[in-house]
Amino acid sequence: MFWVTFVILMDQLSKMIVEKYLVQPFFAIPGILWFTYTRNTGIAFGMFSRSPWVLWITFAVTFLLAALPIFIRCSLLTRVGLQMVVGGAIGNMIDRFRFGYVVDFISVRYFPAIFNIADSFITIGGILILLSLLRGERSFADDGREKRSEPKT
Repeated sequence: MFWVTFVILMDQLSKMIVEKYLVQPFFAIPGILWFTYTRNTGIAFGMFSRSPWVLWITFAVTFLLAALPIFIRCSLLTRVGLQMVVGGAIGNMIDRFRFGYVVDFISVRYFPAIFNIADSFITIGGILILLSLLRGERSFADDGREKRSEPKT
């Protein structure tokens, strides 16, 4: 649960700072990265803007991802990735409940959308899950030792 909490705190803190102090766009790294305050009423890339079901679909998917490790043994890398995805989704849902939109502010040259800290962790978490699957990692028991199957007799 560490990563869920960490992501939510970092996301909400960054959005609070942006809303309070970011009056006009500014370059953090000239020509590559800049910060600009926007309000996203849709989901990825602003799709499905103002659709009433977006919040409920997001809530259902987040709940299922959070519950997944309860029903399926996952590797440590997968669990960390899932926590990052869930934390990012919750961070964006908090915005949707509070404001009716998500605060986005990070803009990178040649990337087609403006995003936020939660979106970044959702992406990183997805990459960690994908890496875990590609590496074929085994699951681990709750005590941290590798789960071994019993020999068949």
